Amino acid sequence: MNQVCYAVITFAPVQGFIENSRKLRDLYGSSYILSLLSWVICQEAKKRNFKVVSPATINVVQGMPNQIIITGEITQPDLDEIKKQFNRVWKLLAETCRIWIQEQLPEFSYTWQRHWQLWEKHAWEFFAALGKAGETITEVRERLNQVKHSRDWIGINWQGESSTLSGGDAIAYPELGNKTDPRSYDYKAVKEKVRDFYQKLQYKLGESFIKSTPDLYVPKIYLQERSQEYGAAFIDMREELSIPELIKRLITHRVIVDKLVKELESLDLPDQDGSLREIGKKLNPESFKDLNRLKTDKNPQEEKYWTGWFLGDGDQAGKYFKMLGEKARELGEDGKSIEDEENGTNDFSLEMRKWGQELEKNQDQYLQDKGRIIYAGGDDFFGVLYKGDRQIKPQECLQLMSSFKSNIWQHPEPKKITSSVGFVWAGSQVPQRDILQHCRDAEKAAKKSGRDRIAFRILFNSGNHLEWVCPWWLLDQKELLKNDKILLKPQHSLIESYQDRSGEKNWTHFYQDVATLKSRHAFKDEQNDIALALIEIYFGKEWKDILSHPDYRWNQYDEYELQTFTGILGDPKEFDTDKKVNESLNKWVINLAKVGFYLTGDS
Repeated sequence: MNQVCYAVITFAPVQGFIENSRKLRDLYGSSYILSLLSWVICQEAKKRNFKVVSPATINVVQGMPNQIIITGEITQPDLDEIKKQFNRVWKLLAETCRIWIQEQLPEFSYTWQRHWQLWEKHAWEFFAALGKAGETITEVRERLNQVKHSRDWIGINWQGESSTLSGGDAIAYPELGNKTDPRSYDYKAVKEKVRDFYQKLQYKLGESFIKSTPDLYVPKIYLQERSQEYGAAFIDMREELSIPELIKRLITHRVIVDKLVKELESLDLPDQDGSLREIGKKLNPESFKDLNRLKTDKNPQEEKYWTGWFLGDGDQAGKYFKMLGEKARELGEDGKSIEDEENGTNDFSLEMRKWGQELEKNQDQYLQDKGRIIYAGGDDFFGVLYKGDRQIKPQECLQLMSSFKSNIWQHPEPKKITSSVGFVWAGSQVPQRDILQHCRDAEKAAKKSGRDRIAFRILFNSGNHLEWVCPWWLLDQKELLKNDKILLKPQHSLIESYQDRSGEKNWTHFYQDVATLKSRHAFKDEQNDIALALIEIYFGKEWKDILSHPDYRWNQYDEYELQTFTGILGDPKEFDTDKKVNESLNKWVINLAKVGFYLTGDS
């Protein structure tokens, strides 16, 4: 008889197509695909009477993390069958997209089937580690890491041009795979065929959306124009996408999602609560146009606005799980200690899943009707701040993001881990693709600077940027007051404490003082007296004392290496000399002046 044990399963895209994103819709599509495939693994485990420890609430598709922990009398053949079902669903998803295109655009001669089949077979790496009876979840996770080191994947080669999104895969168009003599390759002719295909695909996506939306009336005389406009919300005819990138876009279309859901029923995977179809409702162009603005070449005079974008996730989740495992070991290898680790893992997953559902459900309340947010699964999230018909003020974004930890992350109840966020205030002419990359870079900066903080980045139309990274407790009075390690308690948060010499909120004076002093090389690495003096002048003595206090500059950790206090400068291990400390504090004040200047104004 088989003994009860744990198994940990995860998966990853072979060539990183999930991470490559040009538009917000790419992120939605990526999140949906990851959530769907995780849901399939959970459903297959459930059919075999295994308990799913993580993720919790497996009937809710959106926001599924791509690491699954199951327990029961599991054997390797069971894991093999779960993998087969995983592959079947991905194949079905890809086929659904391909067949829809070919049925909607029969005028093309398609030679791309082989390339689609290659992506159906080789798009994902699937990893599974099977534990032994008595092993903890942490021990099985460690085994999974060993399994992931032995990579087993196949790259897909092609002849022709590469996609403009990733640059690493072939452009998906009907004649992909058509064998021709390289010596007679006509670059211009191929570009024209690609453009023709994407123009017609854009039109069909829009037309299909209109036809599938009963309450959307479009007079016949405007059908072609509106079809092209609605279709541009899914694919722009100037884009050149690879097969997996194309799948990410198509799976956000209501009609294609409906076809996929019907096909999934043949694999005994019914959409019982309608959540599989939810993405088509969320991302229909009509409800999404407040951000897209349906901007087209024929509306060049349409006003475009600066927008705020943020990307973030939880900090040190791996160390939190490791702590649960170490506590289990400390209690001894008995059933109780292993059960405690399992319950702790499940509680963490349940907490994050509930938060994600709450976030999706009440995002208008959380963001005060100033944008939208995507719960991507696990502890990952992404959002955009804007107003559909006018410019959102940068000060509104600053206020929302400064209180993100207390008003959103810790709501409705405190989390077991902290979060780090990268926020980008982006110029109206900056492409979404560049904004998304800057969001990733800003989030990395927040992590690298010590976690439990936010990185504010100003991204200009030229591509240049400014950045300032700050712990949450300096920005949010609620976080400051409840932090018992900070003895000094200013009446207001750092930003709210600002006033110029006239007692006004004009940030220009601080900005100009810093610019002048910097041009005179007044900020010397050997000291930070001038930087601290500026803080006292513009923010008050209490904030100057906080920045001067060495105990408030550094992160603090417990015996499990979990962060217990967030220092202004982060991890002390990153600073090996006093000169480096002074240099970093000077830069912190200089960047505060620069970034604050752009975020505290009304426009």
